[in-house]
Amino acid sequence: MPVANWKTQSFNVIQSLLYNNPDRVIQYKVRDTDGNWVDRSSQPAPVRRLYETEASDERTCLRTIQFVHHVLIPPGARHVQELHIHPDAEELVVITEGQGTIDLDGSITNVNSGDVIYIPPDAEHQLSNTGNDFLGALFINVPTGSGLDQLKKTQES
Repeated sequence: MPVANWKTQSFNVIQSLLYNNPDRVIQYKVRDTDGNWVDRSSQPAPVRRLYETEASDERTCLRTIQFVHHVLIPPGARHVQELHIHPDAEELVVITEGQGTIDLDGSITNVNSGDVIYIPPDAEHQLSNTGNDFLGALFINVPTGSGLDQLKKTQES
């Protein structure tokens, strides 16, 4: 049984990819300067992104979930560079420590350790740390709709 520990799997200091699905089917979209939704991977990044990093073979074992990753967000920071959507996936965010806010479709809500946030497909979102200590969270991303259809096709071939 593969075991992952975020303390030994760090990525960019605050993020670690714990488990991964070998079939990448979900989209990550951000607004361009004209306000249109574009695929984030089509834009250059100053650092390697989490979704560009593979988990080890034994942790690339998920069948339906796209990924599980852990983040530790420093005070005053966010989990991503900008608000974004996953048009073909839903997401659960489990707050493991600290406090912050979730911006979900323009509604900002305070979150604390123990809270679980549901992010539906197409919901613009980002998690921010408003506390004085690290904000810890587990992100669990699952394809739906066209993402699930694509995953089925990928796994059938």
